[in-house]
Amino acid sequence: MDLSEYTFLKLNQQTKIKSFDCGDDTLNDFLFNKSKPYSSELLSTTFIIEDEYQTVAYFSIFNDSLKVEEEEFASKNSLKRFLKNLVSHPKRHLEYFPAIKIGRLAVNKNIKKSGLGKTIINYIIDYALEQNEKCACKLLTVDAYKNSLAFYEKMGFEYLSPNDKVDSTRQMYLNLNNFITR
Repeated sequence: MDLSEYTFLKLNQQTKIKSFDCGDDTLNDFLFNKSKPYSSELLSTTFIIEDEYQTVAYFSIFNDSLKVEEEEFASKNSLKRFLKNLVSHPKRHLEYFPAIKIGRLAVNKNIKKSGLGKTIINYIIDYALEQNEKCACKLLTVDAYKNSLAFYEKMGFEYLSPNDKVDSTRQMYLNLNNFITR
């Protein structure tokens, strides 16, 4: 998707947030009421994409770590397979894997299915890979809403565990090693 018709900015305390409605009250509320306090308290960084009239999308990210616990897996073999996909020497694996979490990602309901969500994910991947020059980051993580699972699956995210199948969100991850040659 071509973003040339949009303005991309990092939210700060002086940012005037234009109208926005993604159809989800919780995501709308975060943008208008929580994104600035989270930013000032160094809890997340929010980026806004807008046109002349409205905010068309936003996302917030923050540092995370994925803790790998044996009880998240059906068996020791499934844990070993998981670790083998993440690290070259699974016997010496870390308990925590450095990550960037997508805390919020929302697209205005007027332009859903436009490819903007995919563009945002690709931006976050590129951002994470650039940051690896300064501080290691192995994964992108997200606690995906049920109605967003297919989107994240299509983007290559995988489920951490089947244990959260009945929850309102599912923990998913994307291995950044798959994008190193970009």
